[in-house]
Amino acid sequence: MKKILLLCLAFTLQATAQVASTDASAPTETEKTYRSTEVDLKPQVKDGNYTLSLFISENFKFPPAIKNKKITIFTSFIIDKDGNMSDVKAFHINVKDYIVTDKVKIATQDEKIEEADQIEMMKAEAARVLKLFSKTWQPAVKNGQPVRCLYNYPIHFNVE
Repeated sequence: MKKILLLCLAFTLQATAQVASTDASAPTETEKTYRSTEVDLKPQVKDGNYTLSLFISENFKFPPAIKNKKITIFTSFIIDKDGNMSDVKAFHINVKDYIVTDKVKIATQDEKIEEADQIEMMKAEAARVLKLFSKTWQPAVKNGQPVRCLYNYPIHFNVE
């Protein structure tokens, strides 16, 4: 009985030690990444947010098979306290016909697969272009202090 009690006590102490060690590595308030809705001021490009749109339009390489589409690529990235961009991701793409026509084009299965592959490649291209953007951002501000902020940025294209 004493052995079982000692074994239970040892297990409890080990489990408590593990919990204590994980609590010590929890992020502090200064390391927290806020959503843009949680901050007082959202991050902004120092030269103006239009420079990001301009940069994307000048550097984005469109796949050749994409025609007559209205495309929105949803991206996100983190702006740290120093105004640097990191953790760039393109996580969703929405595609609709740009100009609806009365004529129905019958696409083969191979053409549909090719178009779907190229649309999916546009997410990777969006992430690539955003990673090239080197201008500094004004970081988000919460309670008068610069903070890390997750920034969602939709990219819109109308391809004729």
